[in-house]
Amino acid sequence: MKYRVTLTAIGDFALQLLQTRGNLIIFDKDVPYSYENMVISHTKGSLTEDVREGDTIVIAERSYKVARVGSDANANLRAHGHVTLHFESEDSGTEAQPGEIHLIGEGFPRIMVDDTLEIL
Repeated sequence: MKYRVTLTAIGDFALQLLQTRGNLIIFDKDVPYSYENMVISHTKGSLTEDVREGDTIVIAERSYKVARVGSDANANLRAHGHVTLHFESEDSGTEAQPGEIHLIGEGFPRIMVDDTLEIL
């Protein structure tokens, strides 16, 4: 396992962003106040290896395959527990923005506080 954290808070607009844009923004407990409403906060974790294409991310017991990893995603995840997870039902081929990880899988996770996020 490369990374494991527990979700601790769900910002007021975080799930709306997931439903409308397919994006889920995560941040460890040190999330800046101005972003609290847009993010899913989680416990601090330690990324033991870089996230790579082909890895699996499990969120709330739903599995997604990593399609692309942005150039800053691993550094941001290590430093702040921060990354934008972009969900797709099939690989669109769209290039990941620097802080994004693109995931392929069926539907969006049903996220609740105390769920886990794991990178395998």
